[in-house]
Amino acid sequence: MRHLLHRAVLTAAVAAGIATPLTAAAQSPPRAVEQTIPPPLSQNPAVPPLHLSDAQRAKVRQAVSAERTEVTFTLKKTKPAKDFEPAVGAAIPKGLAPHPLPQPLIYEMPALKRYTYLKLKQQVLIVNPMTRKIVDMFPETPSG
Repeated sequence: MRHLLHRAVLTAAVAAGIATPLTAAAQSPPRAVEQTIPPPLSQNPAVPPLHLSDAQRAKVRQAVSAERTEVTFTLKKTKPAKDFEPAVGAAIPKGLAPHPLPQPLIYEMPALKRYTYLKLKQQVLIVNPMTRKIVDMFPETPSG
C-alpha cells in the first residue's frame, strides 16, 4: 500500500511540474566528462640535441678505445659503406650496425644513454639510433 501511495505522489508531482531529485537530474545539462585516456605517444621520440665538450669527447674516446668495434670493409654487409664519408647530419649506411656506449660512460654522462656509436675511418661517430644520423663525430685518437 505504501508503495502505491509513494508512486501516486511521484506521478502527481511530475504531472504538476514539481521537480523531484530524480526529474531534476534528468533535466540538468550534461556535465563535462574528464578524459582519462592518455594522449598518444610518438613512435619516434625526439632525442635531445647532443653538445659534447672536448673533455667529454676525450672521455668517450677513452671509453670506446678498448672496444674492438672498428668497422672493417671486408664483410659483405659493410663493403657498400666503403665509400661513405661520415659527416654530422648524415645517415649511416644500412650495412653498418652501431654499438651501445659502454655502461660506465653512460653512468658518468647520462645524456649519452639514448645514443649509439661507430668507429669508422679513424673517427668516433655518435649516432641517433632512431634516425641513424650522426649527431657528433671526432677523431678516434687525440690530435696532437
